[in-house]
Amino acid sequence: MNEYNTNAIYAEKEEERGIQRYITGVFTRMGIAVLITALVSFLGFYSIVSEGFMYSLMMSETVGGIVFIVPAIIQMIICVVLSAKLMSLQTRTAELLLYAYATLTGFTFSVFGLLYETGTFFTAFAFAAVMFLCCAVIGHTTSVDLTKFGGIMIAGLIAMVIASIAAIFIPFLRDTLIISYIGVILFLFLTAWDMQKIKGYYYGTQGGYGTVGQNLAVYGAFQLYLDFINLFLYILRIVGSRKRD
Repeated sequence: MNEYNTNAIYAEKEEERGIQRYITGVFTRMGIAVLITALVSFLGFYSIVSEGFMYSLMMSETVGGIVFIVPAIIQMIICVVLSAKLMSLQTRTAELLLYAYATLTGFTFSVFGLLYETGTFFTAFAFAAVMFLCCAVIGHTTSVDLTKFGGIMIAGLIAMVIASIAAIFIPFLRDTLIISYIGVILFLFLTAWDMQKIKGYYYGTQGGYGTVGQNLAVYGAFQLYLDFINLFLYILRIVGSRKRD
């Protein structure tokens, strides 16, 4: 084997190790965010059932009506900041915003323990984790350019938002699981798409180096976190509905 082939093989292996490190960093951040959400959700639920701080907030005449509205507004602000100011943020600041979002999500999830049994949570989480990882692997390994389906998936997201709002006023949409099943399919596709975009972040920043490359890794973790959380919520609704039946 000549020197050229040896160098080519070495460069290819280095690239493989580089993208593995980059993706590991993305999933580490995402995993931390999921753990934060789970921990805060559990603590919040415990506080409710033990009539602690969360219970006092919910029962308060002053803030009881807006206790979950304020976190939702802050979450929207975090989304805007991460999207609009990503390139100018310090990586540590971007990470803190991701974890703050995860904390607020856990805060709002704390009431779910009043709606579903513990076994339902574990079942939904297991299904969501397996399906998420399978689609992440597909997005990482497929040679199909998923970006060409980006417009369809964005349109699907908009349609889901509209349908979710309409479900508040239309009993049929509120009582059926059609939206949940469509949501599962949509976020499985989005997971594969976002995973492929993360590979693009790596190559687009010459190996993910520098502030821009690391900020994009944080943003990739944020996208995957949202995919997983939404996938989990739709599966939770499906599994929870079957448990009640």
